[in-house]
Formats: sequence, structure tokens, C-alpha cells
Amino acid sequence: MNLDDFKNTWQQQNSDTVEAIKINQTMLTEMKVNKQMKELSNMKWARIIESAVFFYIIVSLWQYIAKDFSFSAPIISALILNIFAIIGLAGNIGQIVLISNVDFSKPISDLQKDIYRVCSHKLQLTKLIFMSVPFYLAYVFLGFDVLFSIDLFQHLEQQMIWFYSLSSMLLLVVTTGLLAKLHYHNIAISWVKSTIQFIVGERLVNMAQFINNLESTNG
Repeated sequence: MNLDDFKNTWQQQNSDTVEAIKINQTMLTEMKVNKQMKELSNMKWARIIESAVFFYIIVSLWQYIAKDFSFSAPIISALILNIFAIIGLAGNIGQIVLISNVDFSKPISDLQKDIYRVCSHKLQLTKLIFMSVPFYLAYVFLGFDVLFSIDLFQHLEQQMIWFYSLSSMLLLVVTTGLLAKLHYHNIAISWVKSTIQFIVGERLVNMAQFINNLESTNG
């Protein structure tokens, strides 16, 4: 084999290798997109089921309120919990719309941003639902009335009413502070990272770290 033949053979092999790499990269990209499509589809069905549950809760609470409307502790509790149920329903419908609008024909970078918006929306919705924690007495008052037909508030002493009121206010301050920290800008904090990962999955954590790096580089 002369030198020219060797060069031609080498160039052909190099061209074949480059082409093979391109094909493998394309296949890998398609596999990632297909995986994301499946996961988003599962997320969409989960939101549909949650929406149905929230709708059932809303209807049930309104029926409970309309049955014997008064300014009693159980009725006020039902109204408070109904507000959070409506927030949950509206948020889940928003999630379904966001997921439905994800365009998998977009470039990977744009697709990741769309998926990130879906995950961020889920995080914000969860934070709003968690704001019901300081109103834990609403669950207690409503539960006692539904299960035992007892208006617990009427049987509480003044000292206990003050104790529960102060504990609710303290929970409100603590919950608000903790939820304010739950943002992808604080993803470097271990408990924030673990909590966000638990709520919306590892993808948001990875994309948040990636976006933070981009913002740090561009900033």
C-alpha cells in the first residue's frame, strides 16, 4: 500500500468514525427525549388524578357548608380548607396545561427549559398547599364534627384557645420562612436540595444546578 492509499484509507475510517459518533449521539438524544416524554406523561396522569381528588374534596366541602351554614368553628374550618383545595385544583390544571404545551420537537436546551418550568410550577404549587399546615386546627375542628358530631371549639378552655392560636402563628412564621428558602437559587443548601428532590424529583435539582452555573457564568 502506497502513501496515497494509506491516506485515503485513514480519511475514510476517520469519516466513518465521525459519522458513527453522530449517529450514536442522535440515538442517545432520542432515548433521553423518549424517557422525558414518558415521565411527563406519567406526571400528567398523576395531575389529572389529583385534580379529580381536589374536585371531589371541593364539592364535598361545599355540600358540608351548605348543609348547615353558620359561623361555627367547623364551618369556618371547611371554608379555609376549601380555599386550599381550590388552589390545589387550579394548580393541577395549570400543570396539565404546561405539560400539554411541552414541544418535544424543540432543541434539547429549549425542551429542558420547558420541563424546568413544569417542575418549578409543581414546586410552587406544593409550597402553596404546605401553607395549610399552620391552619392545622381546621383539620381538627372539621374532623371532630364529621366523625363525632362534636364542635370541639365549644369545649376548649380559654387557655387552650390561646395556646392553639399562638402555636398556629408560630407555625405560620416558621412555615413561611422555610418555604421562602425552597427555591432553586438555594439548591446548594443540603436540606433545600433534599426537599426539592423529594417534592418534584431529581430532574429539577439537576437542571437547577445547571441553570445556576449558567447564571453564575453569565453574571
